[in-house]
Amino acid sequence: MALKDVIGEYAFVSKVDVSDLDASVAFYGKKLGLIPDEKYHTSTWRQFRVLPRVAIGLNVHPTGVGTGGAVATLVVDDIEQASNRLQKQGVEVSKIDDVGDGVRLAFFKDPDGNSLGLRQNSPQHPKAAAVGGA
Repeated sequence: MALKDVIGEYAFVSKVDVSDLDASVAFYGKKLGLIPDEKYHTSTWRQFRVLPRVAIGLNVHPTGVGTGGAVATLVVDDIEQASNRLQKQGVEVSKIDDVGDGVRLAFFKDPDGNSLGLRQNSPQHPKAAAVGGA
């Protein structure tokens, strides 16, 4: 049996360590517009659905935050529009870089300094809405 055959409700959850759960919930919910999944709500964990089977989980970390090198990246259809929307919410977003093969990236930070990214795929790659599936 392959791993994919035993994956449950969520195929992928990216954990982000945070120090202030309330501030992070406000950031991910209000500024990023992600929808909380109340089924996964504890005193130290909040989970936000990104796609039908993909989520970001906020974890209160007892020893600090920002220790990992992984970057959760949100795939968008229009990176300029996404960047502008975040900036209007008061989020500082890096310059948009073309990293080759038509892929464009920009980065920003959450209230704890965790890096997050925006990615726009080239026209030959699937649109953001088609990535992930149900």
